[in-house]
Amino acid sequence: MNEPLKLYILSPHIDDAAFGLALTISKCANNNIPVTIINCFTVTKWTAIPVENKETIAVSLLRKSEDAAFYKTLNENIKIVNLDLLDAPLRNGYIFQEQPFQQNELDLIEELKNLLEQMVDGLLLCPLGIGSHIDHAICRAAAVKLYDKTDVLFYEDLPYAKRISHQQLELHVKKLEEDLGVSLVNNTDGLLNCNIDKEQAIRLYKSQMNEEISSEIIAHLNDLKGERIWSEETLLNKLRTALQK
Repeated sequence: MNEPLKLYILSPHIDDAAFGLALTISKCANNNIPVTIINCFTVTKWTAIPVENKETIAVSLLRKSEDAAFYKTLNENIKIVNLDLLDAPLRNGYIFQEQPFQQNELDLIEELKNLLEQMVDGLLLCPLGIGSHIDHAICRAAAVKLYDKTDVLFYEDLPYAKRISHQQLELHVKKLEEDLGVSLVNNTDGLLNCNIDKEQAIRLYKSQMNEEISSEIIAHLNDLKGERIWSEETLLNKLRTALQK
């Protein structure tokens, strides 16, 4: 007998999984698929708008409370795991990757890979790493290291995916295929049978949301008529089959 499917979402920061996969997560959880959100770099001072208290502890707690409120609206059975790693601005003072991984980043990739090996016993959805944010790149690199022993699928980082052309996206995926040594296909989970309004739901991340970010995320959703996932065909079929039960 096949083991029941479990779904793990690797989210570089609090909000990335929601921005990229809110509808998919909601459908899975409401179809009785156990869903665990793994938030990585949750110690932070980063906000998209001014907030009353910009201290690290206060902002980190604020963002965790926004995350809890978001997932409660989707399904109260969704599990959240916060790894409490330092985000890029606190760790090294820069956000975007403009050089090869530095030693502290290589150490983080190994640490994250080891944590995921211990935690994940199902499908792992990881960001593609679009946009060159170093924290997203670290997550992707850890997933690549796990690929031979873990079922990994990839979702599109938002709002970054909206800011590049389709040709740029294809080149990004081609590089990932070369890193993995496999061919990837994509599937867009559509808007049918959705019981949430994504635009309204993601606005629960008040400290991370402004009109530009919201409009980019929803424009990408409308362009695709859903949320797009990339993986080998066999893994997409696993997810499709579970959602059809």
